[in-house]
Amino acid sequence: MMPANTKYPRRERGAALLLMLMVVVVAASALLVGKLRSGLARNERNADTQRVLAMAKQALIEYATTYSEFSPGAAARLPCPDIDATGPWQDGEAHTAACGNSGVAVMGRFPWKTLATRPYHDSSGTCLWYVVSGSYKNAAASTSTMINPDSNGQLQLYSIDSGQMIAGIAPEDRPVAMIIAPMEAVAGQSRAAAGSPGGNCSDDFTATDFLEADATVGVSNAALSASPYVIETFAVATGANASHNDRIISLGRDELAKAIYRRHDFAARMTALTQGVAACIAAYGRSNAAGLADSRLPWPAQMSMANYADDNSYDDVNTGLYSGRLPDSVDDSAGVTGSSVLRVLGDCDPAKVPEWNNTSLALWRTWKDHFFYVVADAFQPSAVVPVQCGNCLSINGGGQYAAMVFFSGERLSASAQTRNAPPIDADTRGRIGNYLEGANALNHPYRGGAADYQSMPATDSFNDIVICIDPTLAVTSC
Repeated sequence: MMPANTKYPRRERGAALLLMLMVVVVAASALLVGKLRSGLARNERNADTQRVLAMAKQALIEYATTYSEFSPGAAARLPCPDIDATGPWQDGEAHTAACGNSGVAVMGRFPWKTLATRPYHDSSGTCLWYVVSGSYKNAAASTSTMINPDSNGQLQLYSIDSGQMIAGIAPEDRPVAMIIAPMEAVAGQSRAAAGSPGGNCSDDFTATDFLEADATVGVSNAALSASPYVIETFAVATGANASHNDRIISLGRDELAKAIYRRHDFAARMTALTQGVAACIAAYGRSNAAGLADSRLPWPAQMSMANYADDNSYDDVNTGLYSGRLPDSVDDSAGVTGSSVLRVLGDCDPAKVPEWNNTSLALWRTWKDHFFYVVADAFQPSAVVPVQCGNCLSINGGGQYAAMVFFSGERLSASAQTRNAPPIDADTRGRIGNYLEGANALNHPYRGGAADYQSMPATDSFNDIVICIDPTLAVTSC
């Protein structure tokens, strides 16, 4: 036995310290590996969820851009959500006939059955949620009266991490829809499992059991205002957040617009529609009280309107201007010319105008804010009868035309075109330069005299479709 004050040899003390260090290193490594594995697992779960969200988003785009094949005349609509477990709707079916009032954003489950997809789940096995702007929802009688690629969304997305708005600062950047993956339940949430026979999602439609609120920023993903024409804000934490783990993908207006404008048949359909509209204008000129001796045409409608979606806003007006939006109601003009036509498009007779039918009228109602019109001084309602060209219209430096109809294509970034409208946004649709390009915009307002307009193949700085009406009221491409 060694004496109590005998010291361990230096070699033994070093071995003990080394052993202790190895224990510490192994423990730290195990902790680090555990954290890495946890982080990798979380990243993998998030990646799986993002893939599912992307597939759901693509299904919405396909629904919106092919909707016209089932509802002729429509440009784009988005389905309503699966709102609750009551009524005649099946699991995953859009509640089209019970989707809130017009202009109200609506939230519920992703309508996978209506979209003919599988029931999408996030990485926790929870069904996706979905919110749609009132301005885009396909909601039977509550559907907006005019939905086209210039309709703005009503949603915003806020970052809890950065404190900045991710989407929706500018009106044209507001999402039209959002798809939400609830992920695992957080503290305070309790979710029932799928309960209905053959059900794929929980019968629990209480949004707070799935979606979170952030008291710091004052945003709740589980609550909407239920008011029409308001902006609804959602929030997301991109990093790990134990109390807020919703994952959100947004669908922007321009994403839908791109898909609509890139359809293989879009240009042909709009050209045919513009020809039909011009043919109805010409038919008005053949219906004047004096018959073929009087081929005067109607005055235009005003550029600025209180409600661009209302057909009645497209009303002719005698202000001394002969250019503006294309009119439908032409009571002022008919009062001067004695025409039997009071609605250029609403009363356009397919028996007399083969280019026109009920689908044409529905399509015009979808795109009516995109149509513009100019009538030569010699052919406006107050002109001297019989009319004859003196100061008629020309195009690309040639021809003599009584009137022209223009269809404005997609907004051109080169021209900084914006097309916002009340009641949510300040009106920018009343300026013709936000629609037409080149001489077609510069010649407005036209008050008479000679005026030369422009037609050419579409480019990055010009995409107007122009149809001309000659002095004999024949309709021709120009």
